[in-house]
Amino acid sequence: MSATLQPIPDQGGPAQSLLTVKDLIKEFPLKGSLLGRSPGRVQAVSGVSFDVLKGETLGIVGESGCGKSTTSRLIMALTQPTAGEILFDGQTVGSRALPLKEYRRQVQMVFQDSYSSLNPRMTIEELIAFGPRVHGVDQPTATKAAHELLSNVGLNPDQFGCRYPHELSGGQRQRINIARALALRPRLLILDEPVSALDKSVQAQVLNLLVDLKTEYGLSYLFISHDLNVVQHMSDRVLVMYMGRVVEIGPVDSIYTSAAHPYTAALLASRPSTDPDLRRTEPPLMGDPPNPINPPSGCHFRTRCKYAEPICAKSPPAMNALGQGHHAACLMAGQSNGHSQSLGLSSAPLVSIAA
Repeated sequence: MSATLQPIPDQGGPAQSLLTVKDLIKEFPLKGSLLGRSPGRVQAVSGVSFDVLKGETLGIVGESGCGKSTTSRLIMALTQPTAGEILFDGQTVGSRALPLKEYRRQVQMVFQDSYSSLNPRMTIEELIAFGPRVHGVDQPTATKAAHELLSNVGLNPDQFGCRYPHELSGGQRQRINIARALALRPRLLILDEPVSALDKSVQAQVLNLLVDLKTEYGLSYLFISHDLNVVQHMSDRVLVMYMGRVVEIGPVDSIYTSAAHPYTAALLASRPSTDPDLRRTEPPLMGDPPNPINPPSGCHFRTRCKYAEPICAKSPPAMNALGQGHHAACLMAGQSNGHSQSLGLSSAPLVSIAA
């Protein structure tokens, strides 16, 4: 094949989710003990399930170590899951109907470290053209497409095409990573902390570029970040993770104005404010996350939650529907489940503790 790669057509229609993750689990075994005891396992991702709709941006937030990046690598098939299933446009990833090579053409990833993700021995145009060359595009066509992508991400191909990664700034290298990801004409981009290593002014430029490219190329985004303001600006829906579990998911406006899980409310309350009247004198959340090798029973967040009751230690809370696609894994978000505050939560959202 010598023609430029074209996007793969939609298989299941606009109503079908582009990406479906079902009960995803990833465990990392620990090294053996000198005393002959069982070394144990770290469950980095514990039964994660969610959908990414066609044309939307799903943001994933949480503390460091909550499993965000591990989840992205599992979805990208860079790491094999311990259990669970991943569907792309209704087809099982890795099956005969959707082999990994074809799947990775439709799903690309932009990493946080813009320098280490680029081969320092290849020029910029070679880096962008490499993916299409692997998929059968001839060299002249791939190079021409690389120059077009450079222009689309705001870089002059005549000026930057023959340069090497070390000759570029961090923001320019991240634009190269975005162009390289778009070279295969994917349908889903996984953006793992794409702007966290950049200056604020450069962040804004890259984020605006991503918004424009999403419309131009008809993309869906899985946007992972610890910056809640960036996620609010970019996302249609937000998924909150804590210790490898999904604790809340819903539309961005609903999450940011009516958080139903205490952890989500604490995250939102931790955002700095320039208003002197809204500055905090006490941290919204105390303590450190529990040991992932031996997590607490029931709700993993109960050891840091000011609303915790004995019922919270019995079993992991199920996802409770709060309406309009908003779900929270908290006993207070349900009804008649033994928690003293399980009723009337919708009239008093937990996000009010940020005030």
